[in-house]
Amino acid sequence: MDSAPSTPPDPVRTFAHIGDPVPVPEHAPFWKHWFESLIEHSPVLVQRITPDPSDPGATHEFDSFGGVSIGARLVLPSNDTPVGASLVTVHGDHIPDPLEVNARRWQRVADRGVAVLLVRLRGYPGSRVSTGDLTQANGNEHEWITHGFDAESCDEWILPHAVADVSNACRVMRNALLHRDTDIDINIDESIEHPGVYLHGSSLGAGLAVISASQLIGRLRGESIIDRLAIACPSLGDWACRFDQPTGTAQQLKRIIDANPDRREELMARLRLCDAIVHGRRVRVPTFAMLAKRDEIVSPKCAAAVFNAIDADPGRKWRFLIDQGHHDGDTTNNRRIALYARALCDFFDPRQRPMASLHRWEPLMHDGLAPPAGVRMDDA
Repeated sequence: MDSAPSTPPDPVRTFAHIGDPVPVPEHAPFWKHWFESLIEHSPVLVQRITPDPSDPGATHEFDSFGGVSIGARLVLPSNDTPVGASLVTVHGDHIPDPLEVNARRWQRVADRGVAVLLVRLRGYPGSRVSTGDLTQANGNEHEWITHGFDAESCDEWILPHAVADVSNACRVMRNALLHRDTDIDINIDESIEHPGVYLHGSSLGAGLAVISASQLIGRLRGESIIDRLAIACPSLGDWACRFDQPTGTAQQLKRIIDANPDRREELMARLRLCDAIVHGRRVRVPTFAMLAKRDEIVSPKCAAAVFNAIDADPGRKWRFLIDQGHHDGDTTNNRRIALYARALCDFFDPRQRPMASLHRWEPLMHDGLAPPAGVRMDDA
């Protein structure tokens, strides 16, 4: 007799999932030391002179933690719109498309008056000059996150280094728009006293964006540093839950923990240091998330827990739902993803307040395939 079909997950329970926000005892001292190390160096965004063969599309670079050169591509308005904000966007775990290709996808946001910096994390194409290829480990392809995970000290794990890469990208863009420490020619809107710094990430990049925002917010009196946050199918959260059905990075990390049973407690605590749920409670800025009802890589309830942990006011958090995350879906799913990408253009428009920017998109947050009245999908 055939077994009964499995019951599909209840979307209400999935998207209401809450992870454990309590930090491990080592959390505060570790991140205090991390931040002190971060600000010892003031990175500067400069034009890249010698191309990185792994991705020649990296037009700019800056030095990050450990003197590692981080490659990036700067996208500026193609029209005469002056820049009123900057945006740092971070990729996911798998090898991203070449920077030149990615840049075309962000041009419509840039044309709203945003200087967009597409960052490549250390060891990924475009950021291999200092490190070589770090996207493989122990002979396994697409295994970046395990580098240094089982080292004697957490300081050797690549993940906190990547948080520094993202944080430094935000620092260099903030300074560039304030005419500090850069020779990059940007037509800045001088009527804006404090140009905004926005942050966006997908999957791994979304988890890193939350942790980075947590570490930057509140560091300057009267200024958030990060003003708007957008995350798509965020990873790096609720590790204990992800280990129940490990896939993707959770599967890679669990393999190392299982191979070191005598260090299990230590390594699980190390994971908690970089749990986006623990960090999310410090993030209190407008946040626009794309979450999936089903996902073979990042558990939907774990991604939802990252979003739920963010401590922004309920009226400044938006949850845009798609059916399937982390792989090509059907036409309906791809249409929903395209709508989210179009809504991001409004959310990142520095001429609009966040609540006003997404007002016309609110009826489409849970379902729908037609854009709001008056919105053209090919219109920036």
